[in-house]
Amino acid sequence: MPFELPALPYDTKALAPHLSRETVIQRHSQTQRACVARLNQLVEGTPWANASLEAILLGAEGELARQAAQAWAFIFHWHSLSPQGGAPDDALGQAIAARWVDIAGLRQAIATAASDASPGGWVWLVRDAQGLEVMAGDVHDLPLSRGLTPLLVHHLTGGQDTDTAAGLDAFWALANWRFAAANFSGLSAPAAC
Repeated sequence: MPFELPALPYDTKALAPHLSRETVIQRHSQTQRACVARLNQLVEGTPWANASLEAILLGAEGELARQAAQAWAFIFHWHSLSPQGGAPDDALGQAIAARWVDIAGLRQAIATAASDASPGGWVWLVRDAQGLEVMAGDVHDLPLSRGLTPLLVHHLTGGQDTDTAAGLDAFWALANWRFAAANFSGLSAPAAC
């Protein structure tokens, strides 16, 4: 069964002015769609043809694993953003304070990771056995492959947010803390495409 491009969890203009409608369409309807199309080409006629996205990204190798990881990261990316923004709930806020003193410390950790990461990569807020961490990776380096629980992700890309600081400002304005709290508490991640 071929993978499909999942619908966005909101309208294409819902993230404006932080992410323009044009940027959302470019990332979703062009970049992510191309990723899903390439993934379908790669799995066709292979033992992975009926596997889940997670099974492929954790078990396959090479370009197939890369495409599955990128497709999964895009799904997670869209759920990491919300037009409502917000703030961490008490449990997640306490974990942030235990690791970075406050949200400003987390912001600095993510900014540092973003400045060290390559364009097109991802900066993740993750949970491990000891608490929270920030990790940066390229398009196929996901927390799942390291045994970590992803909470939120920021995508480093060109376009309107080529400037790292502007991209981070948009991320902080749109960060979906309800989604992060659900991941932190162990509820399941968004459905795969």
